[in-house]
Amino acid sequence: MEEAWKDVKEDLQSRISSSCYKMWIDPLELVGSQHEEVSLACPNRFFLNWVREHYLTEIKKSWKRRNGSPLQVSLKLATRPRRSPQNEEAVRQLQLPLPRRANGHSHRLNGRFTFDQFVVGMGNSFAFSASYAVASGERSLSHSLYLLGDTGLGKSHLSHAIGNHILSHKPNARVHYLTTEEFTNEMIVSIKQQRMEAFKDKYRRKCDVLLLEEVQFLSGKEKTQAELAFTLDALNRDGKRVVFTGTHFPKDIPKLKSKLQSRLTAGVVIHIEPPDFQTRLKILEKKASNEAVRLPKDVLELLATHITRDVRLLESSVIGIAAKSSLLAKQVDLRLAHEVLESVCDSRKTITIERIQQLICQYFKISLEALKSNSRKKGIVYPRNLAMYFSRKYTEETLEAIGKAFNRSHATVIHAVENISQQIQHKSGVRNQVEFLNQQLEDSAAIASTVLTTNR
Repeated sequence: MEEAWKDVKEDLQSRISSSCYKMWIDPLELVGSQHEEVSLACPNRFFLNWVREHYLTEIKKSWKRRNGSPLQVSLKLATRPRRSPQNEEAVRQLQLPLPRRANGHSHRLNGRFTFDQFVVGMGNSFAFSASYAVASGERSLSHSLYLLGDTGLGKSHLSHAIGNHILSHKPNARVHYLTTEEFTNEMIVSIKQQRMEAFKDKYRRKCDVLLLEEVQFLSGKEKTQAELAFTLDALNRDGKRVVFTGTHFPKDIPKLKSKLQSRLTAGVVIHIEPPDFQTRLKILEKKASNEAVRLPKDVLELLATHITRDVRLLESSVIGIAAKSSLLAKQVDLRLAHEVLESVCDSRKTITIERIQQLICQYFKISLEALKSNSRKKGIVYPRNLAMYFSRKYTEETLEAIGKAFNRSHATVIHAVENISQQIQHKSGVRNQVEFLNQQLEDSAAIASTVLTTNR
């Protein structure tokens, strides 16, 4: 039977990609056979479920092709040495904490973001497989992975999942998870306190895995870019794993040095697409199961139809339905789903680029023509940047569409969003102004939403 299983594996290896074979088929072990049934052992529960859903049919077909008769294949968990309760507790204690940051606050991965909680579909299957391969130390892949996609599509989930997976298998691994903003701030503090050698030591020599989020915010930070480039060179020389996430290709990030662009794209770059309808249904079902709420089919389809691009909004809609049903003792039906959809989506839909432009022009007392002009005067550039910032925040329009509305390129939009984001963090006056305008937009949207609801 061992020879028969070897033939089946050879057949599968010729039919599926090398990385998928090494990740999902090669670890399977033949642990038993009886009459017309064989038992294959999987290393963990998640692995078992994934093979059952995606490869079990192919395994049966290959067995028939190579051995001439159909066969029942059962999947089982591989037996492992029992751990003592003390060891189990030690693993739990060591599973999630990461190295302490320079400011003394511990930084933890989100324990909810694991591979088994990630819903895989057509738009993210490659990203999932590559992330799992990196987390598992798959040698056929590069040590560097760049996850690219819009906000709310699961980049952070996969980044956290990689860290969680590594720490669950190697609790002593030195995993650093942080955003580029945190990396920058920590570097600035280290320079001021004359502790740069310790900073370099932490991220170059005392780092096994670097998970760096939101690399688009490296725009214009020349000193941070230079330091990060040296850090990546050091990690690459030692064969350490590096994972980046970002909303744009490095070449599209304004004021990003070409040398750093090449380092960011030296490994595998994967674009995560918005979930299709079937994937959105799976996400809703998964979240409903986690929240222990039963959603009828028509409710699931309503939510999946109206929320198309943001996984977080899909999950928020389920939480909203569960909360409203529980607190108000309401039945989960289409009426309740519509109420939640109105609060989650409708108010945002009433905020358009045109509405944002109107508010900005009114607030700053400038004309729409000036806002869209080529003027580089501060009194025009700042309001224009604000308008593009709000357009990116409140609408689902693409960067190209936003740029077109202001007679600008998508790269200019990226720069404007970064510029305002920076000022919000460092200038209280700008922060207060943005909060005020936020409130104005949301208040007007709420009024418009109420009018729409009343007129239905």
